[in-house]
Amino acid sequence: MSTGMTEKLKRINYRTLAFEQYDPVCAHCGFGIPSVLEVAHIDRDRHNNDVSNLVILCPNCHKMYDLDLISTETIVQMRDRPKAVNWSIRMKDAGQKAALRRKWRCAGKKAAETRRRNRESKRSESQDVNDPPPADRI
Repeated sequence: MSTGMTEKLKRINYRTLAFEQYDPVCAHCGFGIPSVLEVAHIDRDRHNNDVSNLVILCPNCHKMYDLDLISTETIVQMRDRPKAVNWSIRMKDAGQKAALRRKWRCAGKKAAETRRRNRESKRSESQDVNDPPPADRI
């Protein structure tokens, strides 16, 4: 088997191991779309695919972990804690908020258009008042 194929099998293998062992959410922030999540090696040794060395992270938390912005202790503690993220409860009013925001945005645009028309009509009225009457009316 070629080296590229072996590496691909190892990558799939440790990802599968991690997703079988741990909940499919980011251990640090709780993000939960499995297709986006990544598997990090805690000791940063890509060849050590022991389940205790793996942690599921979102791309942002993975990068922060690689840059040592999140400590290894924190990652391990958060990986092993019970997960209680319920996205349907956390996002229950997102659609309502978006609809309300859309309603206010439309109302604001309508008010701005009305103000613009009123200004234009006032300008045209003031020009009519300041214009001299036509010569046939004198």
